[in-house]
Amino acid sequence: MTVHTSGSFIYELIDFFLNVCIILLMAVVYLLDLRKRYKDDVLTVFDRLIDIAGGLKILQKKSPSAIKLHVGENENINYVNPRYVQRLVELIDKAGGQSFLTDTTTLYAGRRFRADLHIDLAKEHGFDFAPMIIADGLYGDDYVEIDGAKVASLFGHIDTMFCVSHFKGHLNCGFGGALKNLGMGCGAKGGKLEMHSRSKPYIDDERCTACLTCLEYCIHDAIKESKDTVKIDKGKCTGCAGCMSVCPERAIKFSWNAASTDIQKGIAKYAASALKDKKVFYLNFLINISPNCDCFHTNEPMIAPDVGILASFDPVSIDQACYDFVKEPIDKLHPEVDAQVQLMYAEKFGAGERNYEIKSI
Repeated sequence: MTVHTSGSFIYELIDFFLNVCIILLMAVVYLLDLRKRYKDDVLTVFDRLIDIAGGLKILQKKSPSAIKLHVGENENINYVNPRYVQRLVELIDKAGGQSFLTDTTTLYAGRRFRADLHIDLAKEHGFDFAPMIIADGLYGDDYVEIDGAKVASLFGHIDTMFCVSHFKGHLNCGFGGALKNLGMGCGAKGGKLEMHSRSKPYIDDERCTACLTCLEYCIHDAIKESKDTVKIDKGKCTGCAGCMSVCPERAIKFSWNAASTDIQKGIAKYAASALKDKKVFYLNFLINISPNCDCFHTNEPMIAPDVGILASFDPVSIDQACYDFVKEPIDKLHPEVDAQVQLMYAEKFGAGERNYEIKSI
């Protein structure tokens, strides 16, 4: 007996199997949805989120587990509430792990520029319940090379990490989440310089009042006083954007396009290098969704209502999911910036997959 199968049926069958394969390959992103009411208090539900997502399965008993986070710059209050991080520490330690907090020094002047000052600020912001280790040393020059990336040296000595990120807007990248926390956040100062190499600010002379706040702030001696304004020495400027965060007149601006693309590509590359050969669990806080990075000294109106806390083993999927929740306000912040460039490159570099499935708890 001969069975005749139409071409359209074959194509439909192939399409069906392809869709099944895509679904099987999707990363799962778990959501603690703060837009709905739970019977239990939020910390109890937070415990449940980590349990259901399987976050503690990466632990090795009596082995160090790094919690990579951002403690917020001085005067900033939008960073992740330390009570959540303390709860994570309690869960890790109860399960037999040995947790500590970590971050790296900054390019810009401020209290996170040097390790000892960074630790003091972390304690002032409430992160005083666990040891804090600055991953790139006192001045940010301790690093290991991983696939050509200058990654903070500590990350060359650990294989288990919990990446706790505040998802918010960002002037260079559109948004900052897990990928930025891994990429820029795990890079030593030399790595940060590489990622910012094409991003240089300029002065809007019409807005500048020559108050010299930026000149006094810049530790790289890249800003000079001029008649009725200031000038930026592009040769000395590192592109750290610290001057932009302190300017009271909003007179310091950035040229986007190529600079943004290069930074996002660099972040994606560094993120892939930082997580190489590591077991990492990601928590993204889609709460206090501010227009700018927690590195800013100022606190501006939120751009979207709180959504919740997301958990996953895939940094690309979790950032993609967060972006999809608040795409419209993120895109409105900097229309010139394509915020999905970092997601595209991170997937290309093998950091994770953009396809995901949301599971609410």
